[in-house]
Parts: sequence; structure tokens; C-alpha cells
Amino acid sequence: MEPPFVKDMKTLAISVGIGEASRISGATVTQIRYWQKKGLIKSFTPKDGRNKRFDVKNLVAIIRIREFLEEGYTLAKVSEIVRSHQHQSDRIHALIKQVFIDMHENDDGSTSFTFGPLTNRPDCNIEARVTDETASFDIVPRETV
Repeated sequence: MEPPFVKDMKTLAISVGIGEASRISGATVTQIRYWQKKGLIKSFTPKDGRNKRFDVKNLVAIIRIREFLEEGYTLAKVSEIVRSHQHQSDRIHALIKQVFIDMHENDDGSTSFTFGPLTNRPDCNIEARVTDETASFDIVPRETV
């Protein structure tokens, strides 16, 4: 059975309304609506019919768009950069959803993240061991129940 934290990470669905997105990002509501009209960001309407919402991926995009425009990038260049970042974000989310199994704290203060089995070694998992300064990967035998 999947630990509750892992299940939560795989199904995390945080979202904010346009006013909160504006407050968090520093972008105006007018800017956010314009970027949405241009297709740089997307909102969704929840099933319960509440006002449109922005998920974390789009909230991050709003923040990045504002930052890049302030740095002097054109909207066309910002669009290109943001689309690339969103694609990368989608891949990270897919990785977590598909192969993240567990995480735990180790006695030495590091944290281990357990991912699924290797394709060519189904008897072993990949484990990432992370501290504030380092990260490493190991192949570890799969626990059998």
C-alpha cells in the first residue's frame, strides 16, 4: 500500500483564483488576463462551478512571465521560455506520478527518495539520497512483502 504522503504528492491539486494569483505573483489582474488571452497561461473552472482557478504550474508561469518581462525580454521570447519550462514541469510531475514510491529520513539527517525498479534490473529500485548540499543515486534491492 502506498504511504499517505506519497499518495498526496501524486494527487496534489493546489489552485488559486485570479486575485490571489495577482497578489502572489505581483502581476496585475489585467496582465494575467492578457497572458491568458495570448495562450501563455491557462485557468480551469472547478467541477463545483466556482470561479476560474490557476494551478501551481500556471501560477509559476505567471511569476516567471512577470520576471522575464521586467528583465526586458519580449513577450514572444517569454512565451517560448515559459512553454519550455512548462514542458519540463510536466515531465517532473509525470516522473513523480509514475515512479515515486516512498521517502524517508535517514539517521544521518539525509532524506531518501525511492523510485521504481530499473527496467533491466526489476529486482532493484533507484534510491536518491539528498542533503542540503549533496544528492546521490544508488541501486538498492527491492523489498519483498
